[in-house]
Amino acid sequence: MSESFARIEKYFVDFSEGIERCRKATTFNAADWQDAYNRLNRLRDRYLNEKPNLTPSELTALAKVFEQDTFIEGLLNIRVIGEHVQKRTPPVIPLYTNTPIVLHAETSAGAVFNGPIVTLHDTKGQPHQTDHLCNLDEAETGIHRALAHAKTTKR
Repeated sequence: MSESFARIEKYFVDFSEGIERCRKATTFNAADWQDAYNRLNRLRDRYLNEKPNLTPSELTALAKVFEQDTFIEGLLNIRVIGEHVQKRTPPVIPLYTNTPIVLHAETSAGAVFNGPIVTLHDTKGQPHQTDHLCNLDEAETGIHRALAHAKTTKR
């Protein structure tokens, strides 16, 4: 295992701790949920920073979740909404069922982080329910699987 991989794992632990805080909360706190998505973004940024120093097997396993996974990319779009950054194109976010929904570019953080399960309307006006915990759990599982695969694969 490379030193770069070990640094990425530390960020994964931080991401998991953010999800766990949300999971254990007795009341909904939008800031905690936004923080979990922000931790996912920091984890992906750490991967991108460490990428040149990963072994080939580490890179192959982690690229699948951090560069090729449209579900993770969609979750990062949720983070962008939470940071009140308006994208020029409508953000596409996933549902935990891997069905993407295209939101209005003006979608507010208040709408997205109104509760642990929210109903969002796509650009055609159709309602879609998304469950933040299911989304984050799915991301955590996929990244954990990629990290484990990278550890067990020969260089």
